[in-house]
Amino acid sequence: MRRTSIDRLFVAGTIASAAAVTPFLGSTAAAGPPPGPAASATAFQVPVTFLSGCGVGFRCYLPPLVSLTPTATTGTPGEVTFRLARPTNYQIAPFDCIGATVNWRNLTTGATGTTEIRRVPIDYSRSTPQDWCAYIPATVDTGSGVVAATADARTPDHRPVSQGLAVLQVP
Repeated sequence: MRRTSIDRLFVAGTIASAAAVTPFLGSTAAAGPPPGPAASATAFQVPVTFLSGCGVGFRCYLPPLVSLTPTATTGTPGEVTFRLARPTNYQIAPFDCIGATVNWRNLTTGATGTTEIRRVPIDYSRSTPQDWCAYIPATVDTGSGVVAATADARTPDHRPVSQGLAVLQVP
C-alpha cells in the first residue's frame, strides 16, 4: 500500500516537472520585451445605492432602492478607467440611468482626485432607438500603488443611501 502511494507521488512529480519545463524546451518565439500587465477589472466591492425619483412626485411615497456597480479597470501603468453598468432595476425605471462622481486616493503616493462617469447624451433626432442607459468611461492618472475609490450618485431627484467603495492595486 505504501509503495503505491510513493509511486503515485513520483509520477505526479514527474508530470509537474515536465509541464513546467516543456515551454522552455524547443521554444522558437523571438526574444522581446516582456508583455505588459494584463488589464484587470475590479467591480466596486460596495455598490452605490440611492432612492429613486423622490422629486418626481408620487414615487417618493414608495421609492425603489436602486443599485449601481461601478468597475475600475487597470492595465496601463498608473491609469484607472472607471465605468458604470445599467442600474439593477433598469427594466422598471429606465430614468434611473444617472452618472456617478468618483473620488479616489492613491494610498501609496497620497495623490487624490475626482472624476465623473457621465451618461451619454440622448440624441432625440435619431430615428432608431438609442441606448438610454449608456455611460462615458472616465480614465484618470492615479499613479501606481494601492488606490481606494468611493462613488456617489447624487441628483435632486435621487436620494443617496450609501456610497460605493473599491480598493484596487494599480500597476
